[in-house]
Amino acid sequence: MQFALFNLMSLNHAGETPAAVLANTVRQVRLAEELGFDAAWFAEHHFSSASVCASPLMMAMHCAAVTSRIRLGPAVVVLPLHHPLRVAQEVAMLDQISGGRVLLGFGPGHQPHEFRSLGVPLESRHARLLEGWDIVEQALTTGRVHHLGTEYRIEDTPVVARTLSGRMPPMFVATSAPAVLARAVRAGATPMISQGYRTGPQAAPMRDGILAAWRAAGGAEPMPLGIQRYLFVTEDAAEARQAAEGVLALARNTLSLRAEAPPRDGARLRPVPFAGEPEIDWLLEHALIGAPERVAAQLIADMRLLRPTHYSLYMGFSGLPAPAVERALRRFGTEVLPRLRAAADDMALAA
Repeated sequence: MQFALFNLMSLNHAGETPAAVLANTVRQVRLAEELGFDAAWFAEHHFSSASVCASPLMMAMHCAAVTSRIRLGPAVVVLPLHHPLRVAQEVAMLDQISGGRVLLGFGPGHQPHEFRSLGVPLESRHARLLEGWDIVEQALTTGRVHHLGTEYRIEDTPVVARTLSGRMPPMFVATSAPAVLARAVRAGATPMISQGYRTGPQAAPMRDGILAAWRAAGGAEPMPLGIQRYLFVTEDAAEARQAAEGVLALARNTLSLRAEAPPRDGARLRPVPFAGEPEIDWLLEHALIGAPERVAAQLIADMRLLRPTHYSLYMGFSGLPAPAVERALRRFGTEVLPRLRAAADDMALAA
């Protein structure tokens, strides 16, 4: 099982600047490498305070220069928003510079305002993802692209740089669309879901839906599965409450970004309450916020229920100062991660 640090790079409060968020992210990725994380992921979002990272490949490229072991990748490249030939060349550059440390995540995107501002029809996103994936794969594995499709028409074109291995990097895909999951089966890719603040039993139907589509496409079992979780390790009651408030604000923003016009003041999102949202006290009781022993026990219970092969762990949602976030990250790495690895080994032996 792999454990990765996810970096959304949001502006969580009015005092933050993009430069500070990006610098904090680089420092935390280096810390994650020191603590033994397997990978670091970088988000892609546009035109709101949800993320200051418009290019996860650029972010991964920078972090490749200041790390030596940890794998790096976009979670995800919103492929319909980019020309796939450009993406292929940038992935190849990252692979070459990092020494083959790339993980590659693709997704169709879901935020109407991003597609509208970039002039891409939202309804074309799955078709553009599927054709774009074929083009990226051709480029990285053969060094040439010839593709005459509906969304893209590319005459025979040589590509200078490929991956060091001559194969696609390990692939991840964030969607529940059956056609894209079928493509993931053919590619040997790992589906990813966001469990967020949900408990294991609450997340099980999400996993079951992905598994049904995976089986329908002839996917081998056990199915690989990536799960994104929000967590914060602390024994300080005030920090825990602020982390719970951060989880709720993140959930509100995530939902509002699916609207045709997200509620924004300029680029700054306004968190809007939604029907059925969790109470702060519920989050303090059920979310992955608290002492190392509690966080470890909850994650291990989820591992046994959901059987993930990859965890993408997000800790930067609280709005707390960077030293507090890094303290929580360090405690996770030293006090929680070893327990998770031991539990994963025990589960593998039992299987």
